[in-house]
Amino acid sequence: MIEELTLRGFKSYPAARTETVVFTRGVNKVSGRNAAGKTTLLEAVLFGLYGDVPGVNKQDLVPLGGSGLDVTIRLRSPLTGQKAVIRREGNLDKDGGFRTTKSVMTVEGEDHAYSRERDIQSRLRELLGIGRNTFLNVVYAQQKEFIDILNPNRTRMDAILGLTAPAEVREQFREVKRILGERGRIPEKGTFQERIRNAEESIVEGESQLEEARNRKAELTKGLEEMRARLFDAKGRVNDLEIFLEEFGRLDGLRAEIEKLEMLREERMKDIEDTQNSLGEAPEERLDELRAGMMGSKATEDRLQHLIDQELDRERRDVAGEVSRLRHQIDDHAAFKDKGLTVCPTCGQEIDYALIEDDLENWRKEYAERSQRLRSLDAEIETIQGQVRVARDRWIKADREISDIESLMARVKEQTRALEKIGEQGTSLASRLEGESEAILEKAEEGLSMSFASIPSAQARLEDELAEARSELGELQGEVRSREVLIKDADRQLGEVEGRIQNHRRVLEEARVVLERIMEYEAKLRALDGIQALYDEYGKQLRENTLAQLEYQTYQYFRRLTDQQLYGACRIDRERYTLEVYPLGGSGKLPAWRAGGGHQSLFALAERLALLRVMGFPHLLILDEPTDAVDSENIPQLLEYVAKSSREIGQALLVTHHGHGEEEGVNIIRVRKEG
Repeated sequence: MIEELTLRGFKSYPAARTETVVFTRGVNKVSGRNAAGKTTLLEAVLFGLYGDVPGVNKQDLVPLGGSGLDVTIRLRSPLTGQKAVIRREGNLDKDGGFRTTKSVMTVEGEDHAYSRERDIQSRLRELLGIGRNTFLNVVYAQQKEFIDILNPNRTRMDAILGLTAPAEVREQFREVKRILGERGRIPEKGTFQERIRNAEESIVEGESQLEEARNRKAELTKGLEEMRARLFDAKGRVNDLEIFLEEFGRLDGLRAEIEKLEMLREERMKDIEDTQNSLGEAPEERLDELRAGMMGSKATEDRLQHLIDQELDRERRDVAGEVSRLRHQIDDHAAFKDKGLTVCPTCGQEIDYALIEDDLENWRKEYAERSQRLRSLDAEIETIQGQVRVARDRWIKADREISDIESLMARVKEQTRALEKIGEQGTSLASRLEGESEAILEKAEEGLSMSFASIPSAQARLEDELAEARSELGELQGEVRSREVLIKDADRQLGEVEGRIQNHRRVLEEARVVLERIMEYEAKLRALDGIQALYDEYGKQLRENTLAQLEYQTYQYFRRLTDQQLYGACRIDRERYTLEVYPLGGSGKLPAWRAGGGHQSLFALAERLALLRVMGFPHLLILDEPTDAVDSENIPQLLEYVAKSSREIGQALLVTHHGHGEEEGVNIIRVRKEG
């Protein structure tokens, strides 16, 4: 979940130094003395996630005398496993107000970063699975508010559990009723009924006029169908001739394609010849020679490098260590005489300068010998490294030449296949041209009832026939247009009558729609009342199911956190949301906040864990000084329960100045105030 927090210049943390806190899975205990900055770490987590801290002005987040802050939080999504980093920077303007200068979020596996706050919050909600309101009210328990969950504010609890929706929907029902009341138009019912009667009478009269106009048009169009039939036949003749000429033209296209393929075949043959000239004679033998040389060079390189790594480098490190040791040993003992010391400052023994001079002479001699050996090793290593580079250059050059030859050989194969394909295409097109020429000629003779000596003669004959057919078609089109002009006036009159009828029908339809809406208004209101009753019942069931699950999960968590099974069940009051418990052997219930023996704090922890489970977020719990609401005798027990909660939840951040709760593999984060 939360993996790392880095802050600088945030409240009590100075801008001169950057602090980094690493969080782990399980319980992370932030401990320290009062006013050391423990709560500030949690506030920095909230600021890093959401850009502010509830109840704190942003300008108060900048330390006194400071001008800016920098907070970076690293987290891992419990849903997708993706890592995300949010960095926020801000400073104070000249008027002392806080100004955000940088907000950026990056997500593992995503190419773009998020810089708009709306986008950051939206993506953060997707990664966490919960929103800001749930996080601040359930995941995060502020100082002195740990036990308040046992007797919470009803409105706040409704919002946390998502039970405010039914009330919001009831308000929407009232608004819908108001809107329907405004749109009902019931007083206008008589007006629209009269409008419907007038429109129906006008439609009857218009239909009579329409029949007369249609009869006039029928008289004018008499004989036009025969002329149009002749025109249709003429168009068919022209179309048939054009189709056959187009078919003959397509044969010309096939011939052009065959010529194009022949030119392409010659080009490919020239390309193959050029590539083979580039390869030279016996390319396979040249490849074998190059591969053998490359393998030999690689073997030489590996052998020389192994000599350097396994023998010379190891000996050089040993010799260099001895040279360094002798140098320090000589310098340290020579300094005794220079300083005039009589007693060794290290061992406290009396210094014998005669003995030291003998030792120095032996050490200097050994130092000179080992230094000479070190220089010899350096020279030998440099020489062999040069040989390694030469061997590497040889096999790299051979590998490059192998790649060039193989590329040219592959190119020859590819060009040969392309040449074969071109030949196949040319043969196919030639065969197709021959077959289609005979088929088209036969089809034209049959379809046009003509005979042709050859393809060219057929094309010339068809072009003459097409010119004659087009001339006849033009004459027929002129006669048809002149006839159509005569009936345009009849069409116009017919359109005017139809327009008036259509207008009356539109008025009739609109009036009927309005009247239907008026008549349906009360039915809609009755249906709306029924829907509202069903939704009210749904709201009750939603509340009951949610609270039943919450009280069940609370009791189950309570039982897992302690072996003191003194209670038989838990119940949440449906009106006040107060947690009530049933002591074993008792005859009644009592509020959990009145439970003795520190059990009230245990119930508070169990209910908060249950809330996280019901909200589908058993991943993180943040508690700020939960012991402030507990008497001193029960503090160790509460901290022990918080430590056990790590078995139920992925990560817990706990702030306390007490020394308890360090079992269960707790990650201890100690905070102290300096200066």
